[in-house]
Amino acid sequence: MPTTRWRTGLEDFSDCLLTGLLVALASVPVVTAAPAFAAGCRVLDRSRHGIARPLWTTFWADFRQAARGGLPFSLGCLAAVVLFAVDLEIAGSMAGAGVLRPVLWVLAAAVAVVAVRTCEVVASGEPSWRRSVVTAARETAAAPGHALLLAGAAGSAVVLVWMLPILALVVAGPLALAAVATGGRR
Repeated sequence: MPTTRWRTGLEDFSDCLLTGLLVALASVPVVTAAPAFAAGCRVLDRSRHGIARPLWTTFWADFRQAARGGLPFSLGCLAAVVLFAVDLEIAGSMAGAGVLRPVLWVLAAAVAVVAVRTCEVVASGEPSWRRSVVTAARETAAAPGHALLLAGAAGSAVVLVWMLPILALVVAGPLALAAVATGGRR
């Protein structure tokens, strides 16, 4: 009996890592990162509930579906990252940099949580990315504990990639699992 649980846990872990690889592969053109992450969330949610195998084909079908409306969202996220980098550089040269920099980092973390949650909302079946952003913002405000857990998972992912850059190939899988686990819709 314990061998069966161990194999099931190993299967879940391998699904998580394979999903991370698929998300990384689908995110090679940077503008497809959000639909790829949404597809990863959807695949892991199904996998968690024992639905829809094989993972490879279901991921690509979900990716095509999410890519229909997700490209503008990805471009918006990319623009937000560039704007944050510029703001951080400007804040460093100002007199109140000691106060302004932490505020910018907290704001960036909140925006990142809403962006990750948006992909998870799309994965749960919401076809409109615009409505998903609104839903994600409401859920983030309504459940700050879940938002903090998701921010911690995103922060851990960033630190892991910073420490060992090759982990960028698989870190999206555990982050997608964290988004699905803190989603609270099922």
